[in-house]
Amino acid sequence: MIDGTEFDLPSGAEQTYSSVIDKLPVPADAPGLRELQTLGLVAPSPTKPGQYVALDAQLAIRGHLAAEQAAFGRVARRMAGIAALDRLATRHDQARYWGGPASEFLPAPELMVARIEESVSRATTEVLTAQPGYRKRPVIESALRRDADLLLRGVRMQILYHASTRTNPHVRDYTSEVLGHGAEIRVLHGPFPQIIIIDAREAFIRNVASGDENDQSGWHVRDLAAVMYMREAYLTDWLRAEAWEPEPRQQSDEWLTEQQRQILRMLAEGFEQTRIGKKLGVSERTVAGHLANLRAQLGLKTTLQLMVWYGRHQQES
Repeated sequence: MIDGTEFDLPSGAEQTYSSVIDKLPVPADAPGLRELQTLGLVAPSPTKPGQYVALDAQLAIRGHLAAEQAAFGRVARRMAGIAALDRLATRHDQARYWGGPASEFLPAPELMVARIEESVSRATTEVLTAQPGYRKRPVIESALRRDADLLLRGVRMQILYHASTRTNPHVRDYTSEVLGHGAEIRVLHGPFPQIIIIDAREAFIRNVASGDENDQSGWHVRDLAAVMYMREAYLTDWLRAEAWEPEPRQQSDEWLTEQQRQILRMLAEGFEQTRIGKKLGVSERTVAGHLANLRAQLGLKTTLQLMVWYGRHQQES
């Protein structure tokens, strides 16, 4: 077979072939003569210059079919090889590797909880969590069963808590258990975002995009570049955090300033913020600023939640 051969004969080629068979004169510019020679259907006469002889068409056809079949086999093998290369695409296509599948919005808290449980149960290397707010007893008890199982399977676990969490007896019980299984726990004094990062491949974050502090929806992030960036930020917080050490109950509010402690005490006694400011000799704006800072440090959203925390703290002191 000659590469690029076309098997569609031009108009008049069949008549030219018939004239050659009938031994009629065929001019050099006869229709299709060049194509007939290329396909091996006619050839110049070896004994009569300027004339042509017809060759066996069946023999030429079988030769072309065999050549095309061999060529097709080579193409099929080459295509199979390309398919094998495509299976390596996830390792070499950086855009696909680092981009990953799209993130998914989870509009309800129960959907977040279910998806987190599903993803964490598949963890094989590490689970990094940051919990800046107050955790309720049922949530902690559920996490204890799950996290103990992960640690027993050899999954590394790092947990960041806010320093104020050390006064929570349920958290103290939880940390005592998971530390015994090999978990690493540290605390921060300032605000930090809530996040769970699993195997450096997926993360769960609160829906800060809405701008609503009361929004309980969230995102399941699977874009690898975004997850790796979140992991780097988490590890930066981890390096500046201090080791977990449960504080004695009588010292559990040492991180509060004296003025913050006075404001909380007066709020608990029923004073309004305006009167608190006058009694302390500061503006109402200063009082509001202290309360905002306390809510931020504790991961709380309302002053009512802050007072609930203060009430628990007073009972535990």
